[in-house]
Amino acid sequence: MHRTRRWRAQRLVASALVLLPMSGCATSWLTIEIPGFGNVQGIWLWRLSEESGLYEREGRVEISPAYQSPDGEQVDYVESCANGPIGKAHPAALARSASDPTDVTLEVVYVSCDGLGGTYKVSAYNQLGESGLSTTMVSF
Repeated sequence: MHRTRRWRAQRLVASALVLLPMSGCATSWLTIEIPGFGNVQGIWLWRLSEESGLYEREGRVEISPAYQSPDGEQVDYVESCANGPIGKAHPAALARSASDPTDVTLEVVYVSCDGLGGTYKVSAYNQLGESGLSTTMVSF
């Protein structure tokens, strides 16, 4: 059982990203598909460094457990940068996959920590560890 949970934690990858421009070039809607959502505590955003050519952690989106609201199933999320949280918690609608209800999609607003934007990948984390980087990369 413990090995199964560890494997599941390692496969928690935000498998698809879609960034749609909002106002400004460094603020976007981030749509994330998360397989095995049940234990995910948050998402790390990794920006491609122009200097090193490697992905480096830029920000984090902490995600609450799912709950029911009058508008449907939701989570609360808080974006954080190295110097701390940005703003307060915001709700995000949670959509479950019809084929596997543990796989979810949620939309959050992401503000680049330095205001510059760039090319990003994500990883998911929980109490057992962190997934690898997503295969999908996006720019904004």
